[in-house]
Amino acid sequence: MSITVIDVAREAGVSRTTVSNVFSGKGNYSDETRKAVLGAAKKLGYKPNLAARSLITNQSRLIGMILPSYVDTNTLTNSPFYNIIMDSVYSVLRDEAYYDLIIFSVPYKERLTQVSDWIDARNVDGILAVGEYDQTFLKDLNSKAIPVVLIDNYSRGSYSNFAYVNSDDESGGYLGAERLISKGYKKIAICGVELTGPLMQKRCNGYKSAIKEAGLREYVLDKAGTPFEAGIQFADALAGQGFDAAFCTEDMVAIGILHGMQRKGIRVGRDFGLVGFDNIYIGRQVFPELTTIDQTIFEKGETAAKTLLNIINKKTSLGSRLILPVSLVARETA
Repeated sequence: MSITVIDVAREAGVSRTTVSNVFSGKGNYSDETRKAVLGAAKKLGYKPNLAARSLITNQSRLIGMILPSYVDTNTLTNSPFYNIIMDSVYSVLRDEAYYDLIIFSVPYKERLTQVSDWIDARNVDGILAVGEYDQTFLKDLNSKAIPVVLIDNYSRGSYSNFAYVNSDDESGGYLGAERLISKGYKKIAICGVELTGPLMQKRCNGYKSAIKEAGLREYVLDKAGTPFEAGIQFADALAGQGFDAAFCTEDMVAIGILHGMQRKGIRVGRDFGLVGFDNIYIGRQVFPELTTIDQTIFEKGETAAKTLLNIINKKTSLGSRLILPVSLVARETA
């Protein structure tokens, strides 16, 4: 005999309406009530007919995630940042009533028409978009009249269906440069991939503020390509031009520099100071361990996912711009 909503309600000690509303995302129920309903459903093996429910509620229970791809290689392979974001989003959706995630990964510089068509075809309830996109695509997303939460995006356009989650990138740039200055380094470069975008400019501005306060000269080194390979190339320039330290806008750039410097016999943390930005786990796995700016990536993804679900379920409104704090993690490279 199949398990019904009535069975779940009896097991959870709530009404049938409460069970239906929890599974459809309606109502402002406490976490205790939601956990009781979902726990009862799991215990009894109850599986709602999502296809039938979507016809009734006009909700697909699908969340779309848009990831950029910097070059013609896999974004997820080259930058652990995106894997952490995905893990954190999944951790939130797992606790919700049957939400699923669809990933759309596209290059920045190609037309995004195909992604737009995919979103329409899958009838997603909301979008999480990571990174920066051109205004034409953002206008198209906004016109779909579904909630969109942008992660690491500083667009200032007037978009009624958007909310934003960022880290305090400018403070992070300042803290990274300040750490190197406090250690006595004098010729400090900022190194990054495609630094012209609004996000990286925030980190650059923080670096420049600290350098200016210290009365030092600023040096901005910018490259295209994947972060790790760019870091290896930066190592050649840094060693060849007599730099004694570098602040990197991504940990993977810093890891590349560390790799390149060690090949040259330069002792990072002694002869050369190095600070990254992200606090991905690999920073503790390399030697010497990487000093970095922690932007709590997992928390950022969780916050974005919860914000989107709250908007979908009408528990909060669109238009918010959340700025999450950052902190310095002092290790061996500076």
